[in-house]
Amino acid sequence: MSLADKPPRPNSSVAHLLRRMEQRDVPQVKAIEREAFPTIWPPPPFHKELRNRFIHHLVAQGPPADEPDAVFETPPQPPPPTRLGQLLRGLHRLVGGPSAEDSGIRPDPILGYVSVWTMAGDAHIVGIAVREGHRGWGIGELLLIGAVETGLRQGLDTVTLEVRVSNDVAQALYIKYGFREVGVRKRYYRDNNEDALIMTTDPLASVDFQQAFSRLVADHEARWGRTARAIE
Repeated sequence: MSLADKPPRPNSSVAHLLRRMEQRDVPQVKAIEREAFPTIWPPPPFHKELRNRFIHHLVAQGPPADEPDAVFETPPQPPPPTRLGQLLRGLHRLVGGPSAEDSGIRPDPILGYVSVWTMAGDAHIVGIAVREGHRGWGIGELLLIGAVETGLRQGLDTVTLEVRVSNDVAQALYIKYGFREVGVRKRYYRDNNEDALIMTTDPLASVDFQQAFSRLVADHEARWGRTARAIE
């Protein structure tokens, strides 16, 4: 895709919304996953993983097509569900409620996603992808910010990930956010047997890391516009 084919660069007055993935987002997320990782099989079972408290899926949502100048506000946190509400929600998941497409509701435009598993005191990024037509505009960086914030909110020690040894662009972004190489997984990627670098952050609780991270978040918003983040 040439630069002329890309949609207009986001205006600084337009904010993206970073939020937890919902069941209604799964079809779009699957499409992004297939586009970014066409050789991975089987695909991640997003529907089931959304019910796993140790897995955190976040999505970057763009403004609706009919509201291109929309600015998202951070939605208020809903009150804790009642016992009856929890039972009804569980029953709805069990029987499978209607999707946004089935109900005729136009789905929100999802531009990218990140998947974070929390285990053994670490936040492990297992997947991050941006819709092809929206790459190069800070959305991948926004998703990385969300992954780090997930680790911070969960009180975890570090954030870790694997990245292809040939993916210099991704490595540069991770290094920018304080990741460093700590090992290699030989022949990690099944499509071409490419090695993966294992990268991790310094302790999230350290003052130096948190100060550097706060500066990077501020720099990202200064360049790409304010972003509402609702990832509790």
